[in-house]
Amino acid sequence: MMDEGIFPDVWTYSPIIQVLCNFNRWEEVSLLLKQMIDDMKISPDVHTFTILVNAYSKSGKLDDAKHMIEIMNERGVYPDIVTYNTLIHAYCSQGQMDGALAVLNTIKSKKIMPDCYTYNILIDAYCREQKLDIAMDLYRKMASEGLSPTIITHNILLHGLCLMGESMEALTFFYKIQDLGHKPNIITYETLLGGLCKNHRVNRALSFFQAMECSGLIPRSKTYNFIICECLRNKKYNEACKLADKMVDRGFVGDATTSSLLQQLLLSEVQDPTLLAMHHKILHSGV
Repeated sequence: MMDEGIFPDVWTYSPIIQVLCNFNRWEEVSLLLKQMIDDMKISPDVHTFTILVNAYSKSGKLDDAKHMIEIMNERGVYPDIVTYNTLIHAYCSQGQMDGALAVLNTIKSKKIMPDCYTYNILIDAYCREQKLDIAMDLYRKMASEGLSPTIITHNILLHGLCLMGESMEALTFFYKIQDLGHKPNIITYETLLGGLCKNHRVNRALSFFQAMECSGLIPRSKTYNFIICECLRNKKYNEACKLADKMVDRGFVGDATTSSLLQQLLLSEVQDPTLLAMHHKILHSGV
């Protein structure tokens, strides 16, 4: 380009920096930035800096990510919500929730509006730490700030409730989601199915599985395999066999976990004809 008299600009450098960051080639990133700023007199824009903040954050280089934001401010390039979300995510990934909340306060002090993604990151982090009360406070704060939680937000909270063993509260929350006008997706159903089974409410999970099918959502292969395994573990062999028939008829196959569990049951128990028929069906489905 330069030999032909075509000089690079910020949009030329940014994707190259992105690729180098993806491969953790930090020395070359530094050299390219130096060339860009000192030699070519090209100032990185908010997009370039956000690439760097994101890359450092994902690599666990939180100090470098924070330093990059300091450099942004020094150069008069002000971080936007995408930049700050990246930093919040980095703090949350390392379990530094005080740091994440400090960034949130910084955002608000600069009159930058947090978006749904900002709150989703924080809510997810608190759910994973099983601090559901704080997660719910943030959920309510979204509404007070004029933000409408998305189905992703609700799925995160459902997962948090299930993680804490609150499967019936999760079921209540599921119906609340619908009352708010949100249409549950396959992730919503799978999350709740997992929570119900984890808490040994297999009958409720089976009813819920049927409700998912009635809603027009087609279960995925992993959903079938998961619920089949739970039925087998709870000696609901007829139900497991019916589900296996549906699964195979839809073109799905039994996975390694389902096949292994079936074999263990056949070796350890009386040769149940239902299990034998199911094993034959699964075997011929591709496992």
